[in-house]
Amino acid sequence: MKSLETKAKEELRKAKSDIFSLEYQNKKVWVKKARGTFSSALHKFYYKVFPFEVLIPVETKTGKETIAFETAKLDLFREKGILSPKVLFKNDEFFILEDCGKNVNSYIRKRDITQEKMYYYLNLLIVQLALIHNNGLFHGGAQARNFTYKEGVIYAIDLEDSFTNIPLEVLQFRDVLLFLLSLTKTRASFDLDYNYIIEKYIELTNKKELKQSLKKLANKISFLIYLSQIKLINSFLGRDVKGFFKLFIILKKL
Repeated sequence: MKSLETKAKEELRKAKSDIFSLEYQNKKVWVKKARGTFSSALHKFYYKVFPFEVLIPVETKTGKETIAFETAKLDLFREKGILSPKVLFKNDEFFILEDCGKNVNSYIRKRDITQEKMYYYLNLLIVQLALIHNNGLFHGGAQARNFTYKEGVIYAIDLEDSFTNIPLEVLQFRDVLLFLLSLTKTRASFDLDYNYIIEKYIELTNKKELKQSLKKLANKISFLIYLSQIKLINSFLGRDVKGFFKLFIILKKL
C-alpha cells in the first residue's frame, strides 16, 4: 500500500488548488501546499491611510516558513485544548491534516437557515474564539470560513497569518472585527443580533472594554459611513461593502 506521503505527492502534481482532500485508508485527509504570506503594496498603503485593525498587514513569509509556523500553531492550539486538526505529515512542500468537517460558512450562509440553527453555530463559534483568546493566543483570520464543524464541535483552521510587532490585545481585537464582518455575509432571512454576539463574547472573556473599543472605531469612520448612505454612492457599493457599513452603523449605536 502506498504511504500517505507518496499518495499526497502524486495528487499534488495533478491538483489545481492549494488545498485539496484525498482518501487514505478509508479516511478523508486534507493536503495544503506551501504558500507564502504577504500583504500587497496597495494593502499597506490603505493601512497607512486608514490605520484600522482589520487592515494590519500580515508578516511576509516564504512557503516553507509558513508551513513551519502554521503546523507549530496547530500543535500549540491542541496542547491548549483548542480544537484544531492534527498534523499527520509535513515537509517543506506541503502538510497533511486530519479531516475536521465542513466549513462553518456552508451552514450559516444558507438562505433557509432558521434562527435556532444560526445561533447554534454562532454560540459554538463564539466559545471557540473566546477559548483562543483566553489562552493568550490569536487566530489571525477569524472569519467564520476559517472554522469547521464536525459532530457538535468547532475546529480552528487556516492559522498561517502572523504579524510583526503588533500587541496581542490588538490582534485579538482584530480577530473579533474579522469575525463580526464575516457574519455580514450570511444570506439569512433575518437580521443578526450583533449586540448579543458581542455580549456573549464579553461574558466568556471578561473583555468589558470591547464595546467601547468597537464604538470608538465606528465613530472614527463616521464620515465614511455618512458617504455610504448617500443614495448615488450607495448604488455603486457591492454587497460586502454595504454589509461592512451596516455593521459599523450598528456598532456606533452600541
